[in-house]
Amino acid sequence: MPTFDTDTPSTDTPSPAYGAALDEVREVLAGMPETEVQRFTTLDASAAAALAEASASKVSPYRAALVAQFGAAARSALDELPLLARATRQADIELAASQHPTDLSAMQGEVRAAYQLLVTDADSLANRKLLDAQRLESARDIQGYQALLKSTLVLVNVLRDRWPQLVGHTPLGLEDLDRAEMSAQRMSAALGDRDHGVSRAPAVELRARALSRLVRVYEEVRRMVTFLRWHQDDVDAITPSLWAGRHRRGRARDLEPEPSPTNDIVREGPLAPVVPSPNNGGPPFSA
Repeated sequence: MPTFDTDTPSTDTPSPAYGAALDEVREVLAGMPETEVQRFTTLDASAAAALAEASASKVSPYRAALVAQFGAAARSALDELPLLARATRQADIELAASQHPTDLSAMQGEVRAAYQLLVTDADSLANRKLLDAQRLESARDIQGYQALLKSTLVLVNVLRDRWPQLVGHTPLGLEDLDRAEMSAQRMSAALGDRDHGVSRAPAVELRARALSRLVRVYEEVRRMVTFLRWHQDDVDAITPSLWAGRHRRGRARDLEPEPSPTNDIVREGPLAPVVPSPNNGGPPFSA
C-alpha cells in the first residue's frame, strides 16, 4: 500500500503515467470501506480529474505554508491529490474501453494516427542527430494490435526521455505524447477486456472508488486552502469547486453529495482550526 505522508514534495519527482498511477493506488481503493464509496451520477470523472490535476499545480506554491499550518495532513493530501487525479482518469478510460470490447477499429485508427505523428518527427530528429536512430528501430513494427501499441509506447518513452534536449527542435508538444499514451492505454484496456472476457462491473466499481477518494481528498485540500487564503479570497481561483456550474436533478436520480460547505461560508473571518486534544483524535483535517 502506498504511503502519502512523506517529507519530500511530490513536485520534485516526475509525474507517474496514468496507468502507473492507478496501479499504485489500486490496493488503497480496494480497501476503502463501502461507506466511503459514493455513486456519482452527474459528476464527470475525467472532468473532475482534470480540474483536480490542474489545481494540484496551482496549490504547489503554497505547499510549505499549508504544511506549516496543517502538518502531516496537508503533506499527505497534497502528495495524494495529483496521483489520484491521474488514477481517476485511467479508471475512467478503462471503463470507457470496457463498453465496446470487441470493436477496436476506431481505437486502432486513433493509435495509428498518433504513431504516425510521432514516428515522422522522431525520424526527422534522428536525421539531425538529436535522437539515437537505433532507439527507434524497436518502434517500426505496427502489424497487429499489440505491435502497434508497443511501437507507439516506445516512441513516447524515447521522446520523453530526450525531451529537454528536443524542446525548440520539434513541433510536437508534451500534450501530443500524453495523447498518444492515453490512446494506447485505452486500446490496451479494450484488448484485455476482449481477450479475457472481462465484465464491466469491476471497471464501474474501480472508477467509483477512485472518484470517491479523489473528491474526498480534493475537498480536504480545498478546505485547507480556504483557511490559508481567507483574506485573499482566491480559493476559487486556486481550487475551484468540483460542483461549480452543475445543476442538481433531484434526489431520486442524483446521488451527488451536497456542495462543499466552503461554498456557502459567510465571509466574516476564517474558522480557527480545531486544537487536538486527547478526546478528539487528532488534527482538524485528515486525508
